[in-house]
Amino acid sequence: MSTTSTVLWLRHDLRPFDHPALEAAQQETAEAPNRGDLHRVFVYPRTVSPFRAQLLDETLAELQEHLGPIDVIRKDEHLGASAADLIANYVEDLPAPTTVYVSADYTPLGLRRDKETEQALRKLNEDNALVAVGDPYTVTPGTLTTTTGGHYKVFTSFYKAWLEPAELAAAATTLPDEKYQQWTAWDKWEAFRTERLDGYCTQRDRPDKPATSQISAYLAIGALHPRTLIRSLQPDVRGNDSARAADAAAFIRELAFREFYGDFVYHQPNSMWEDVNPRFEHFNWDQPDERFRAWQEGSTGYPIVDAGMRQLAKTGWMHNRVRMIAASFLTKDLHMPWQVGAKHFADVLVDFDPAINQHSWQWCAGTGTDASPYFRVFNPMTQGEKFDPDARYIKRWVPELELCSAKDIHKMRQLPADYPAPIVDHAEERLEALARYEEVKG
Repeated sequence: MSTTSTVLWLRHDLRPFDHPALEAAQQETAEAPNRGDLHRVFVYPRTVSPFRAQLLDETLAELQEHLGPIDVIRKDEHLGASAADLIANYVEDLPAPTTVYVSADYTPLGLRRDKETEQALRKLNEDNALVAVGDPYTVTPGTLTTTTGGHYKVFTSFYKAWLEPAELAAAATTLPDEKYQQWTAWDKWEAFRTERLDGYCTQRDRPDKPATSQISAYLAIGALHPRTLIRSLQPDVRGNDSARAADAAAFIRELAFREFYGDFVYHQPNSMWEDVNPRFEHFNWDQPDERFRAWQEGSTGYPIVDAGMRQLAKTGWMHNRVRMIAASFLTKDLHMPWQVGAKHFADVLVDFDPAINQHSWQWCAGTGTDASPYFRVFNPMTQGEKFDPDARYIKRWVPELELCSAKDIHKMRQLPADYPAPIVDHAEERLEALARYEEVKG
């Protein structure tokens, strides 16, 4: 009997546990007598930020310790070749027919890539197959529908419908056993859950405090699956400590946001780059200029904005509250289209997730789902004072202000000469933003 092949194509699912595609590939390899060894492959992105590259390298190395060798194909060494081409070339050298297992990808790019890959595999051998098992979500995009059969366009309604099936999916999940306790991503999650979850409800908007989980990058590359996290939080949700239960529930609600955006993009793929609200099709945006470069560099003269942009440039990550402040500043103080800000974040963020990034920017710009009212323009001075009252976060990332008092920093007065002067007047630009938004209010 001739040998056939099984391949696990790893993508945004770089973990050794709670991995349906991995489990299916292992089972097929073990049960079929004519199957050869399981082949594991990862296609390295052609363009990736240094921060994301470091995380991928570290995680792939750790994953190989658990799974065995992983063949890494680097797209930058195959100019002009698509992922579909590279997988087809990889499979061509294996005994046919070949089954390639993957975790489903519901982004527009992912759906198109997988269709092309399936066609390329069938072209090699009509019995080749691309099999999707599992996906990055607790509730698969497209699963939930409204009473009229449509998809949810508002988060609060989606969340109510999502909660029960999400908890059921999590309940069916087995937590990592002892051999995975030292898995870096899981270890960081457990440190947060056991040591820093308390107070999450009230402290998560404070960039000056270690109050967030710091696992968004691991979720983005699939080193952790959200259902595993929900499963591990169930004792806290159902425990007798009402405050801790509220903190756990608040964290789960944040996980629901990523699933809401994933579901929305699945139904409306054009929302990745086009305004959800069609009234903004002809909005009067300014084109990027030297002010955009100042924003990128953290030289706007607005301390909380600059702190966030410098944190992003130096670490590839930015606290979520500060992301909102920086995004509001770009779209409503500098009047630049959200797409250019989203592109910059996509190029730099270590935790870049396409659906979350694009729709979070639309929320801040007022053009998307659950859009903030057009008249909501974040004041960077009062936002800094509210969420970084002692200016500890600002001073960490803007050392020119280290000797200034928090009050002077937040009032933007008596700041040192080596710190940039404000590139715009917030009060004036707020009025300008309101005037432009009024034109499309409809």
